[in-house]
Amino acid sequence: MTAPDAWGVLSTSPGGTSVTFERRYATSADDLWAAVTEPERIARWLGPVYGDLEVGGRYELRMGDDVPGADENATGEVLECDPPRSFAVSWLFPAELVTRVEVSVRPDGAGAILVLVHRELEVAAARGYLAGWHASLDQLEDHVADAPVRSWQDAFEAVLPHYRGEA
Repeated sequence: MTAPDAWGVLSTSPGGTSVTFERRYATSADDLWAAVTEPERIARWLGPVYGDLEVGGRYELRMGDDVPGADENATGEVLECDPPRSFAVSWLFPAELVTRVEVSVRPDGAGAILVLVHRELEVAAARGYLAGWHASLDQLEDHVADAPVRSWQDAFEAVLPHYRGEA
């Protein structure tokens, strides 16, 4: 079950449009950090990731079929990393402008908080990213709970009307 704070927030400023999620997970901060930074763990909930995951390194995240250069792949560069607290990457999805994703993890009692901010989005794409990240973070919740990871497509379709203001 997703925590009550699961909904993302869209904000627009002169610097661009961003989406922000703050989620609490029933796992340790160290485990959550591993789940969002170790390729074998990322593959279980988001998709296989390839490349050099050090600052300055380039990556390819394959969220659809595990095929290089596919339309569902995001690419970018690791911009910052402060283990086990935070990292930032550039994010390029086919036919879109380069954006920035920032992730931070912090302990919270017996659990951990993850904050994900996707910055510099085009307004037209932001609502889709809200639903997409929501679905992906639901999958992360399943992964860290050692539960079967739900279908991204089903989760996306379930929350998209909310983010489009149709719910």
